[in-house]
Amino acid sequence: MRMMIGGLLLTVLCGSVRASVLPYPVQKKTLDNGLDVVVIETPEFKDVLSYNTMVLAGSGKEEELGATGLAHLFEHILFTHRMLGKDNGYNDAINKMGADNNAWTWFDITYFYPLTFSENLIKLVELESSRFKGLNINEKIFQTETGAVLGEYRKVASHPSTKMEERLYDLLYPNHPYGHTTMGYYQDVVDMPKHYEAAKRFYDTYYRPNNCVVIVAGDVKANDVFTEVEARYADWKAKPVPPVKEKGPEPTGDRRESVAWDSDVAPQAWVAYRMPAFKLGTPDAAAAEMLEELLVSPAAPLYKKLRFEKQSAAGLGFEEGTNGFESADARAIVVSAELYKEKLTASGTYYDDVVKDVEDGMDGLKSFSKAPGAVDLLKVVQSKYRYDFLAQLSSPRNIASVFAQYYRFSRDPKALDTLLDSVAALKPEDIDHLAQTYFTPENRVVLTLAYDPTAQKGK
Repeated sequence: MRMMIGGLLLTVLCGSVRASVLPYPVQKKTLDNGLDVVVIETPEFKDVLSYNTMVLAGSGKEEELGATGLAHLFEHILFTHRMLGKDNGYNDAINKMGADNNAWTWFDITYFYPLTFSENLIKLVELESSRFKGLNINEKIFQTETGAVLGEYRKVASHPSTKMEERLYDLLYPNHPYGHTTMGYYQDVVDMPKHYEAAKRFYDTYYRPNNCVVIVAGDVKANDVFTEVEARYADWKAKPVPPVKEKGPEPTGDRRESVAWDSDVAPQAWVAYRMPAFKLGTPDAAAAEMLEELLVSPAAPLYKKLRFEKQSAAGLGFEEGTNGFESADARAIVVSAELYKEKLTASGTYYDDVVKDVEDGMDGLKSFSKAPGAVDLLKVVQSKYRYDFLAQLSSPRNIASVFAQYYRFSRDPKALDTLLDSVAALKPEDIDHLAQTYFTPENRVVLTLAYDPTAQKGK
């Protein structure tokens, strides 16, 4: 049986045979230099070409002291590539083809995703290969972009979540590059104009074919893509990519702090647990994908308790990017509760009460399998997860992005099938195991934030 979701034809379960996640073949070729090229032909999206490059390096690779924020900086800098030695050469060329062009940076990834018409394939391969294998900038361009990054930092620093993230990661990862945010430490961003040589070293180390994946989705033929990519990228030289290792032991103990903010904003309470590296296809990884629905969705007992029964939280969710700890090294999940200012004066234990409710809600998953109806509830959550997952695959760009998120862990074209098969195979006891293993005081950090008129003004 087939059905339409978001304009995409999807194959769903029929009898006892589990269908592939995608109705399109995922075709892969690895060049001699280690570059993975993946093509997902989606002819229903006529004349659309989504050309994506995933660099397996984000802020979690920034080990050089005083030089954080470089991965995010290169997200900016690659748009300034001097194609054929001309200032703005790359941007001018890509604008002429009418492409929508953007990128983002996270802890493990820098991801570039121009979108254009299929007829532009040859030209786009030329443009993208040029900037990734031989970025051409000068120190003047570098200085300009470091200024733009500092402006972006100051903009996001006006939000209290930035300050909370910075302190949270310091506490969770004092000996790992995950200990700073994607933007980097403030002083490092201020000093970034001095780090031209460090930036060149970062690019030379991580922008290598064996550390990148090209993912093409759209109205194209795989053989055409493979031919064009190999012709343009084959001379890109591979280089061993150094692993990141923690420079000390993992911190332990139940750590709790309060963060002061200099503006009268809504108070916040975050409960975070350090989690393992994400391993695609394992019960722990699959169970983690269920946590959002079991903890912070409107149907979850914890959500109902805080939002409706006790009315102690104005909002509840996972802090951005932490719902499934989908990272190459040990990361964290962070449950974030937005509180009511007026309740602070009504109860001297307001923060403690909310934090305890969150901890109790997460501890409740340690005996999930013993709850009445646990088997049926898990089936509902699994079904909803699958439906929501498939609903994301509504365009070539979205297909490529979702595929990239999970492909990076296994380099297997069947990565999405592996993910959804592992979710379908979950048992209630797997939820118990995840919570019992990782929702422990030794792995926990609690942060609260409140207005303090005496606090130092933000940067």
